[in-house]
Amino acid sequence: MALKVLLILVPVAIMATSFAQAQNPLGIIHVNGTLYCSINGGANGPATRVFPNASVQLQCQPANLVFTTNVTTNAAGRYDVIAIPGNATLNAILSSCNLVVNSSLSNCNANLPSAGQLVSPLQFVKTIPVGFLRATYLIVTGFQLV
Repeated sequence: MALKVLLILVPVAIMATSFAQAQNPLGIIHVNGTLYCSINGGANGPATRVFPNASVQLQCQPANLVFTTNVTTNAAGRYDVIAIPGNATLNAILSSCNLVVNSSLSNCNANLPSAGQLVSPLQFVKTIPVGFLRATYLIVTGFQLV
């Protein structure tokens, strides 16, 4: 009996995975990088410190274009945002989404502004197969204080 159930469930799982992939060729979206404690979030020389414990979020218009959560940079300033694009296309994500730093710059350096947010558009890097899924990698193109 258990074998019968297994023989039925395995093909159904394979068909469901194939159907989901056919609807979404992007798979899972990954946006990763390092955030620095600077007015543009970038390394402005070897002495630029990283920005640890900063809240980072992928924000899109409309908001339901992708499903994601806030992440916090680690002690090395690294962030890894993972998003599920639903039915969004790559062009829609690149034109409608930005990576936003919700933490004030003054949290990492009192001499930097406390008002505003760092915001960056995204750039496509690559899409690779990962088992039955795909992973699409994006990077920021450059933060600006807004």
